[in-house]
Order: sequence, then C-alpha cells, then structure tokens
Amino acid sequence: MTPVADLIPGRGWPVGSPGREVRNAVEQRIAWDDLPEPLKQAIEARTGPINSVCIASAGQNSPLAVIVDARDGKVFAKGLPSFHRRVITQAREAAVAPLVRDISPALLWHFDEAGWSVLGYEYAPGRHADYSPGSPDLDRLVQLMDALSAIEVPNDLGQFKRAEDRWKPYVDDQEAAAVFAGPVLTHSDWTPDNVLVSEHRVWLVDWAWPTLGAAWTDPACWVLRLMASGGHTAHEAEQQASRPPRVPGC
Repeated sequence: MTPVADLIPGRGWPVGSPGREVRNAVEQRIAWDDLPEPLKQAIEARTGPINSVCIASAGQNSPLAVIVDARDGKVFAKGLPSFHRRVITQAREAAVAPLVRDISPALLWHFDEAGWSVLGYEYAPGRHADYSPGSPDLDRLVQLMDALSAIEVPNDLGQFKRAEDRWKPYVDDQEAAAVFAGPVLTHSDWTPDNVLVSEHRVWLVDWAWPTLGAAWTDPACWVLRLMASGGHTAHEAEQQASRPPRVPGC
C-alpha cells in the first residue's frame, strides 16, 4: 500500500497511478499588474473601486490569490484559468459554500469571464492555526470539526466526491474501500494554512475537495496533520483527534 506520508492531502500524491489525484503541482502566483486587464475589470465590477491589492502568501493551488481592499471593504479572490485541469475545484467550492457559511467565510460571488474562473469571499482576518502540543487552538479545532460534522447535506450534490471512490485507488482490495463510505460532509485537508484563527472566530477555508464520507474521515486526516505540522507523536495525535469538543467556559 502507499506509505501514509504520501497520503497527506496537499503534500503530494504518488505519480503514475491511474485514477489517483494529482495535487503536487505548486501554482506560481501571478502579480496583479500582470493579470489580463479584462480579468481585473471583472473583479473590480464586483468589489467596487479598488484601493490596493495584496498577493496572498499562503496556499499553493491558485495562480490568482489576492486580498482586494476596495471601496466597499476587503475581499479575498482566488482563481484559475478556465481551461485549467483543476478548474472543477472552483465549482466545488461554490457548491459547498452555502452549506458551510457558519464555519467558513461567505462566498460573495463567482464568475467565469475573461478566460478565468474566480471566487470572491468575505475577507477573514486571522492567523494560521498552531497545531503544536498544548496550543489553545487545538480545542477550537475540535469544536470546528464538531460543527462541520453536524452539517446536513442535500441528496443532489453530484459535484462532491465520495470517499470510497476518491480513495479506492489507494487500497489493495477495491471492495475494502467501502469502509470510507458515509453521508458526512468532510473537508479532508486540515493543513494549518486552511484554518484561520482570530480572537473570536475560527474559519475553515479552501474547500477544493469536499467529500462525503464516514464520520471519522476528518479526525483521521487531522491526525496526519498533527504529526506533520504540529510535531505530535502518533499516540498524541490520535488522542487529540478522538476527544469530544470542550464546552467554552468549562
């Protein structure tokens, strides 16, 4: 079977196996001044007059990722060329947005114009989560994961992947992939870059791979991230991911 380290979402998938996701390509950011003028006009038509633009430093999957400071406030915009092989991830993010509006920044608009597919989100100020042992962020992550697991998903969301299909190529016995199946909406990529923490809120961002699966899917994915990004031992990570959420004030 594929080594566990190679299955960490976003870290890079094995190359050369049919049906496996290709997620190890890093997209180079494009400077605002180098973007096509019709694309910038399409964004400004939705944000209002732009005062300034800051290129987002985190993330690897979008050549367009900017924080736009406009007349009506700040917006985070991310995009891919319309012909890009991963442009379907833009549609998935747009589809999941109404379901996760209580735990993720609101999607303000989505367009496919000027040769680009672009998503515009409510700007969410905050830092990336700290996964190190003893971090106060860990309690908030457990609460966030609990809130996500309670979201009800309609039956007609065909754009979402199903866990048993998504991870079937990684098991020796194809029928064994049924263990991944379930009705729970999962994020599956719990890198610290995808969790924004502020004083009063925690946001889960980058919904390129919404997946319907077993309830243990996200805790299991978080175990890998706790080890890779937080320095936990396997035992510590499993204990952290398996505990119930702590009620604030208790």
